[in-house]
Amino acid sequence: MKYATKQRKLLYDFFKNNPDRCFTVKEIITEGGLDVGDATVYRTLSAFVDENKIKKFHTGEGKCAVYQYAECNHEDSHFHLRCMSCGELFHTHCDVIGEMTKHIEAEHGFRVDAVHTTIYGLCRKCEERA
Repeated sequence: MKYATKQRKLLYDFFKNNPDRCFTVKEIITEGGLDVGDATVYRTLSAFVDENKIKKFHTGEGKCAVYQYAECNHEDSHFHLRCMSCGELFHTHCDVIGEMTKHIEAEHGFRVDAVHTTIYGLCRKCEERA
């Protein structure tokens, strides 16, 4: 790590212990149970994103960003689902998507970056409300 401060380690360990979850800054500050100031959280997240330790996902216009641990080894079958109604971002692993990305590369000569691929639709909760 660039600067090995106690707060930086706390924040890094928080993400490392929750590799498949995404968090907003507000969730980190209010629910993370970390003894880290708000400004430190923002500054450290920005540094982690620059260092490729944490991924930042924009969840939509007017919505806050979410952050996820970036150093886990996701296979090609890891991708994202985004609800167009509530903006929720879901991380999922699916062998069908893995097969699809292999097909696209073999048949169409295009390598899909599945980790940065997002499929848009409606989540179950919003679909039931509609």
